[in-house]
Amino acid sequence: MERCIKKNLEERNDRIIKAIIKKAEIACPGAIALIGIAGSFNTGDIYEKSDLDLCIVINDDSARKISSCFILEDVGFDIYCTPWSGLEDMSEYNNPYVTKLLQLDIVYCSDDKYMERYMSLRAKVINKLNQPYSIEDNNKAEKYVDEALKEYANIIISSDYGECRYAAACMLCNIEYAMYMYNKAYVKRGVKRIPEEISKMESLPEEFYDLYWSLIKAENVEKIKEASTLLIKAVKSFAKEMKDKVTSKKEISAVDLIGTYEEIYSNWRNKMHHAADNGDIYLALMTAASCQEFYNYMYSHYDIDKIDLMSRINVNNLSLYAEAFDNTMEEYKKNYDRLNVEIKRYKDLDEFERKYLG
Repeated sequence: MERCIKKNLEERNDRIIKAIIKKAEIACPGAIALIGIAGSFNTGDIYEKSDLDLCIVINDDSARKISSCFILEDVGFDIYCTPWSGLEDMSEYNNPYVTKLLQLDIVYCSDDKYMERYMSLRAKVINKLNQPYSIEDNNKAEKYVDEALKEYANIIISSDYGECRYAAACMLCNIEYAMYMYNKAYVKRGVKRIPEEISKMESLPEEFYDLYWSLIKAENVEKIKEASTLLIKAVKSFAKEMKDKVTSKKEISAVDLIGTYEEIYSNWRNKMHHAADNGDIYLALMTAASCQEFYNYMYSHYDIDKIDLMSRINVNNLSLYAEAFDNTMEEYKKNYDRLNVEIKRYKDLDEFERKYLG
């Protein structure tokens, strides 16, 4: 950019900032804590039509009197206010847009105490970014993967190009957020630089960048659905890998096991056989799904083999399905055998009363 153009833009920005400060002194004295320059004029990534991105931190809502959205010589401006609560939320690093705590050229501060408060919040988010990747970080990232999955569903059920295109953009946005969070990174140079920043990240799904751009470039409904499917599959697989890195399983003990086999028997075993005897496909499906949830829970918390009951569903032969259910119970029972845990089983009420009461 030519030096004279840059100088004119900086002079324009200076006059806008001074006008904001002057209006605040008249309309809401004491309501503005500080003002900082963010965005492209902070990073230097500017061009002739760059607007001024300000972070105006306010002490109370009266400061909103200085807010304004306008067009000046073919450039749009949005002068808006940020309450302290907004920066406090930013300091928790719940999403990758924490730039205004990390890259802000402060040009006005009404009191030193506000600078101290701001710098304290900056230090907080820096500390979070510098901590090793944790289960807390993983949970935050997974929220965006879950939102991406919702948008993927919208893509799949729609046949309208505009709807698919919009859902794809929303899905991409959530995936981008997730990638930043998985990498303990933040958006440094605005939306236009996100693909470039992601391309340099260390932890990404396999072939992510190609899949990512395939969805961006998809030109019709069929290609959007195809590209989004490949991308979301890669992201889901990656999400599992990342979770496994920070999830430690407990070595299972006899205490952890006692009563669990009996619980399976009590909650699901007889329901499954009842469903098979009566040809009740719905009951068989829901019983199996509920039991699978139990197996999944145990597998996610303890160092035991994974049990896959749902893959053995046979809606055309529920008797075989009930048999498969019993087989998975026997697989689970191996944990009892390994730790010498006995199944608590009574042949009649007399034995139950004797042993239960004794």
